[in-house]
Amino acid sequence: MRIIIGGAGEVGRGVARALYNEGQDVVLIDPDPSAIKEAQTIDAFVLLGDVTRREALKEAGIRDAQVFIAATGSDERNMVACALARDLLEEEIPLEKNPNRQSLLTIARIHDGGLIENEEERLARWSGVDVAICPHQESIDRLTAGLKSSSLTDVLPLGGDAWIVEVEVTSEATNLASMSLGQAEEQIDGLPKAFTLCRKGESAIVPTGETVVEVGDRLVFATIGEHTFKRISKAAGHVEPPYPEAPRVAIFGATPLGKQLATEYLGEGCWVTVLDEHLEAANELVGSSIGAHKRLDVIHCNLGDLDLLREIELVEHDIAIAALSNDHENIAIAMRAADIGVERTGLVLDDSALARVVRRIGLTYAVSERRVAIDSILMQVHRRVPGHYQLMPSVPEIVAMSAMIVEGHSRLGQTIEKIEKKGTFRIAFVERENSEGSRVMFRSKPEMTVKIGDRLILFVKSDDVPTVEKILER
Repeated sequence: MRIIIGGAGEVGRGVARALYNEGQDVVLIDPDPSAIKEAQTIDAFVLLGDVTRREALKEAGIRDAQVFIAATGSDERNMVACALARDLLEEEIPLEKNPNRQSLLTIARIHDGGLIENEEERLARWSGVDVAICPHQESIDRLTAGLKSSSLTDVLPLGGDAWIVEVEVTSEATNLASMSLGQAEEQIDGLPKAFTLCRKGESAIVPTGETVVEVGDRLVFATIGEHTFKRISKAAGHVEPPYPEAPRVAIFGATPLGKQLATEYLGEGCWVTVLDEHLEAANELVGSSIGAHKRLDVIHCNLGDLDLLREIELVEHDIAIAALSNDHENIAIAMRAADIGVERTGLVLDDSALARVVRRIGLTYAVSERRVAIDSILMQVHRRVPGHYQLMPSVPEIVAMSAMIVEGHSRLGQTIEKIEKKGTFRIAFVERENSEGSRVMFRSKPEMTVKIGDRLILFVKSDDVPTVEKILER
């Protein structure tokens, strides 16, 4: 499958690298020579050019493309590029004369959530964008989940109540360290199944029940429900403060992201304080739909004023989140909150490299919007198997996927054992509707038969993804 990506920044390169590892035919376009130079490490076809120019799209092979991704830093350029790609394909291969022509899926990264809020259909009509990716909400979901267990290295959603979590094993893990995973599962009540083990200086492996865990190993678990995070953390030897039922939350930044975060936490019954040094932004939040909420305080102030932060009793807040538009300002503010004594500090950053290192400076949890954008784009590229698609940054060779079983699906009525024999993957869970109409997760069993409405959650090597998609497509 030919996939053309406009923009060789962090998002474009991340998507290209993942797709190239799957064996896809990937083309990257960017007008910046330095971006092109950095992208050449991926081994994909890299083209110096402007994605909003016909000549560049022709050279990239738009007539043979099945997917076009616009991932530049400009919303306007991304929308124009999608419209141009669709128009150029029609010009090169008119549908009227070629009724069997392959359709083109266009995906645009959109930074301004206001452009697509309740407007997706209209946007598709006039801009040629089939799917608009704005990662704000998923960033929030990841951040709020990650802050519930401060010792977890990473927390990634798999849709519904399914999660991937990564944790490092400490010397205090008396029922896990120096034991086989099989023994640990017998001794630790409710310990989920570990699907990946990462050991310093070695390649990641898919462990068996006989695999012995060592101090310093990082384990990746597939689990059901946020309530299991604490159990996993404890099993790995971490001791963390209890998470309050309704925490007090301080949010630095009355930005669109800050407003969404405030809305999320207010909906959970929390007390929320939003601080911003821009009077206009603070007033806009006060005048919004949540501005009059009795559990919300909005304060216009200098975010570096330590006396004021003490006056508002920042230390009494359970969580402090930096949600400004500048990564370095966010890190500085989160460090200030940690120094004052806030136990859980969260950040939403652009740069994924910065998000990976914040733990080293004593901060609790960070989410990279660029990383979330990469995952969201990849999920849309793989939409012929409806469900979630999740890369694990620390284990790039393993991909988590989910697949919906609908009426007429080729795997309907087959057992888990039979489906797994078709390819090199393992089904971890089956999400199924119970007698009360609620969706429930079950650990997969070889003899379990797949039913209509089931969602299979599985793990697969990245280079096997195309094969697995063929096995699981409708």
